[in-house]
Amino acid sequence: MNEEAMFTQAYDEHVDALFAHCCFRIASRERARDLTQEAFMKTWDAIRSGTEIRNHKAFLFRVLNNLIIDEYRKKKSTSLDALLEQEEVNEGHFEDLRDGGLEEELEKLEVALQSEKLKAALDELPDPYKTAVTLRFMEDLRPKEMAEILGESENVVSVRINRGVKRLRDLMESV
Repeated sequence: MNEEAMFTQAYDEHVDALFAHCCFRIASRERARDLTQEAFMKTWDAIRSGTEIRNHKAFLFRVLNNLIIDEYRKKKSTSLDALLEQEEVNEGHFEDLRDGGLEEELEKLEVALQSEKLKAALDELPDPYKTAVTLRFMEDLRPKEMAEILGESENVVSVRINRGVKRLRDLMESV
C-alpha cells in the first residue's frame, strides 16, 4: 500500500477519535476542528519528508497532543463549560411530561448535571493527569498505546492514570 492510501486509511479510521479527544480538551469545537485538521496536515508533511510512521494512531495523537499543549500556552485559561453552553442540554420544553415523561426528563437532567460536574472536575485536574484520564477512558486507549503517544514509559502512564482517577474522584466529591 502506498503512502497516500495508508494516510487516507489512517484519516478514515482516526479522525473522529482525534476530534472527540480534542473537543474534550479544548472548549471550542471550531478550534478543535482546526487542530485536528492541523494534526493531519503535519502528519502528511512528515510522511512527505520521509518520516517512517509505524503506528499512525499513536503518531497522530502525539501530534495532536503537542498542538493542544501549544494551544494551552497561547491561551492560558480555557473552560469546558463553554462546550456545555454550545450544546443545549435541554432543547425541548416540558410540555410532553405525561406517561413517564417527567421521570425521563429528570433522569436526563441528572445525567446532564453529572456530566457538568465531571467536566468541571476534569478542568481542575492538572494537565498530565487530564491527558492520561481522557486518553484512557474517553479514547479507550491502552497504557502501551498512550506511552507511545505521550513519549513516556508505560509505567509512568499507568501511574498518571491511577493518580488522575484518584484526584478526579476527590474533585468530584468536592464540586
